[in-house]
Amino acid sequence: MRIAFLALAVGASIPHVDAADFARSSAFESVDAFVAAATSFQPATSKSDLSPLFTVRELGQRDDPKTGKPIAATSIQSAVALWADDSHAVLFVTAAPPTEATRSAVGVLFLLKRRNDSWRIADHQRFVATGKEAEVSAKLTAGTGSGYHLGSEGMEPVVTVKESQGGRGYAYQISASYILKASKLKRLNLE
Repeated sequence: MRIAFLALAVGASIPHVDAADFARSSAFESVDAFVAAATSFQPATSKSDLSPLFTVRELGQRDDPKTGKPIAATSIQSAVALWADDSHAVLFVTAAPPTEATRSAVGVLFLLKRRNDSWRIADHQRFVATGKEAEVSAKLTAGTGSGYHLGSEGMEPVVTVKESQGGRGYAYQISASYILKASKLKRLNLE
């Protein structure tokens, strides 16, 4: 009896997050609620406006990415909060659509903005990698010394996204870094 009551109490304390609520217009009660909704999201069966972000085209016989059949990921592989403060959060969500011709990986960098008492998607950037070595990853690449914190003026969080492409004799990696500017993700260029 005690175990059943404890399980019920724990289950009731975890906020319910429905994957159907994972859309551009959704409001999330916290950054963790966004992570939970993203993790349970199933792009292949959802009618959400975010499903196309986790869809790639199967490579055709001519390797033309515009002629292949769209293949949506069946599930999300990971959803990770890379950085957050009281008003913004940067998260990275990955999936692997089940393409037949070659391995595919999709990553989406999300910027959430807090408005009133909820978090909403303010911006996003999509990344795709294909080939035997296909992988998309992101990490926070800015740090501060003691007495400082990311997000304060002049100390923007910098997130670097890496795509690993190709394989079988020719593989390469490319990367790009992003900062927050006026509630948007802005790509940094070398000066």
